Amino acid sequence: MARSPLKVAGAIALGAGLVAIGGIAGLGFAGRRIRETAHPDTDALLPPPDDVTHRTVTSADGAEIHLAERGEGRPLLLLHGVTLQWWVWGAQFNTLSDRYRVIAWDMRGHGRSTVGRDGITLEAVADDVAAVLEQLDLRDAVVVGHSMGGMALGRFCARHEDLMVERCGGLMFLDTNAATLVLPALLEGSTRAQEIVRRAAYAGTSRPRVRYAWPDTNASLLMVRTAFGREPSAKAVEDVRGMLAEMDHDHLVAAGRAIVDHDVRKDLRHVKVPAMVVVGSADLLTPVSQAKVLASAMPGSVMHVLPGVGHQTMQEAPARFAELVDELAAMSD
Repeated sequence: MARSPLKVAGAIALGAGLVAIGGIAGLGFAGRRIRETAHPDTDALLPPPDDVTHRTVTSADGAEIHLAERGEGRPLLLLHGVTLQWWVWGAQFNTLSDRYRVIAWDMRGHGRSTVGRDGITLEAVADDVAAVLEQLDLRDAVVVGHSMGGMALGRFCARHEDLMVERCGGLMFLDTNAATLVLPALLEGSTRAQEIVRRAAYAGTSRPRVRYAWPDTNASLLMVRTAFGREPSAKAVEDVRGMLAEMDHDHLVAAGRAIVDHDVRKDLRHVKVPAMVVVGSADLLTPVSQAKVLASAMPGSVMHVLPGVGHQTMQEAPARFAELVDELAAMSD
């Protein structure tokens, strides 16, 4: 005898619930472990100081770019990645503003920054970098591009080559890549194969069906945890989850499309100032293999692999990051 749709649905739900009990228990254990992990010395550095100065720069297409700064000396311009905000660099305001003019932005469409007429593209973000350098009259600046910020920095090098030479003393490409779709050698010579793969990836960001609010749950923490390396602190993971929760969904989709579609390997040939590539050995989002492609596109660049660090070097290893900034700055002295 046929079962009613209601009974079938009930049976499926009951079965799924029984199967999930073990998974829920494991989820709870993993979530508790994340929440209980602390690194007191590093955690004390993560909150940005109260005395940062806030300002706004207007980009070429009308976007209002929010900036926070602290300290005096050589400019250190910090460009975060997708879904993050200026205060992800809190540790850098605390560890580097004694010798640098530390400046961090909200990328367009993030935090307090607006989008502008050109939308969220690597070209538009590259133009924002130019606007910040010019309107703040920054010279001999050390510029750090993290994740999507590093991708936009690569585009800036070709789009504003003269400005790079005039105003930048060193470039750091931090936990980023030169091309999201770094294809196997088998496909490198096939334009058709590359286009098929590109379209497949691009389609995934065109009409997203799921909107996730990133609530304060164990499931959210576990997903954010994948951006980190060994034993990240609860504070660092929670900070990133909070930024994700504040990200506008449509802006996230636009940024995702820009990332999928990017390839700045040819742009990096324009780099004419000291350059450094930094990546964590445990970075799952932009792994060491992609960092090597990035470094190979810039002859003369230096590369550092940080053991056990994931995608969030600025939060996970702020002391080592500060050393590398000093090393890069010294390369152009």
